[in-house]
Amino acid sequence: MKSSVIENFKNTYCRLKPSKISGVGVFAVRDIPQNKNLFQGIKKHKWYKLRLSDFKNFDKEILRMIDDFFSVEKDGKVWVPEVGLNGIDISFFLNTSESPNVKTADKGFTFLTMRKIKKGEELTVSYKSYD
Repeated sequence: MKSSVIENFKNTYCRLKPSKISGVGVFAVRDIPQNKNLFQGIKKHKWYKLRLSDFKNFDKEILRMIDDFFSVEKDGKVWVPEVGLNGIDISFFLNTSESPNVKTADKGFTFLTMRKIKKGEELTVSYKSYD
C-alpha cells in the first residue's frame, strides 16, 4: 500500500493557481513530457445527460457552478457526473484555448499533453473537444 501511495506522488505534475486566462487554472509543477496522462489515478464516474430545467429550483450559486464546470449544450442539455459537483477534480480547472497544449482521449476521461510542457506553464484544452 505504501509503495502505491508513493508512486501516486511520482505521477503528480500539476497544481491549481490563479490564471490570467480565467479564475483558477492548472499549472505544471515540473516539466511534463509529451503524450503524458496528466491526471492518472483520478476516479472515473458515470455521466448522465440532464436538462438545465432539471435544476430550475436550485440555488443560483449551484447553477453558476454547473455552467462553470460542465459543458452546457445549445439545446439546454448538460452532461453531469453521478457524484455531482462534489466529485470534481483538478481536471475540471483546465481553461480553454484556441491553441491548447492538452487533448482529451478515452471519450474525454483522459487528458494527454500534446507537447512537452515547461514547469510553470498553464495547461489548456479546447472545450470544443468535449462536445
